[in-house]
Amino acid sequence: MRRAINFLGWIGVSFTILTLILTLLTTYQFMYVKYFDSYYTLQWCIFFTMIFWSIKMFEINNTLRSKLYPIACMVIAFGTIFFIFMKVY
Repeated sequence: MRRAINFLGWIGVSFTILTLILTLLTTYQFMYVKYFDSYYTLQWCIFFTMIFWSIKMFEINNTLRSKLYPIACMVIAFGTIFFIFMKVY
């Protein structure tokens, strides 16, 4: 199970990087790709990537690092989903 979450985390990073590149190319009108004309797709990729990374980094230890990094990823994910639902894209 740990390897599957690790794999999904890195797939999410790859899709997020690809989405970022395509969104920037479309936004600055170098080329046009239909679903990348706003930041909506990028926001969903960031949301899922941060969820996978928070699950990946979660460990049951008493160290500050093992609690702080997953919480930071969840804050970013929930901040992103807040902006999606508020239609800021």
